Amino acid sequence: MSTPDTSGTTLYTTAELAREAGVTRRTVMHYAELELLTPDLTTASGRLLYGPYSLRLLRDLIDLRALGMPLDEARDMVILRRATHDLAGNRRRDWKREDVPLSDERLQALQTRLRSINASYARQAENLARLDRWLTKRFIRNDEESPIKD
Repeated sequence: MSTPDTSGTTLYTTAELAREAGVTRRTVMHYAELELLTPDLTTASGRLLYGPYSLRLLRDLIDLRALGMPLDEARDMVILRRATHDLAGNRRRDWKREDVPLSDERLQALQTRLRSINASYARQAENLARLDRWLTKRFIRNDEESPIKD
C-alpha cells in the first residue's frame, strides 16, 4: 500500500503506481528507463518511490499514446509539463521560455499534433452525440408504438 513521506505526500512504489494507472509494472519501468517518469524519492535500499504528480504524468502518457501520439512527441509533452509545472503538478506562473528545453520546431510539431488530436476528438464527439440522438429517438418512438421485443 502507498505510504506517505515525511511531508505527508503519498508515495507509490513502481508496482503501486502501475496498479493505480492500470498498466503493468514493466510499463512503468520502461517509461522510467526512457526518463519519461522520474522517481520523487529513492530509499536507502534503492527502492524508487513516485508521488501523485508522477501518477498524473503516467496517466497522461497512457492517454496520449492511446490517442496515437508517438513516443517522442509524448516525451516532449512530459518535458513541457515538467518545465511549466512544479512537483505537485501546479502550473508555475514564473516559468520562462528558456525553461523549456525544446526547440521552437519541436514545440510547433507538438502544437500541430495536439490540434490534430483535438480536431479528431471534436469530430468523434459530434458523431457520438448524433448517434446518441438517433438511438434516443429510435427507442422513444418504439416505446410509444409498442414495447421493444427481444
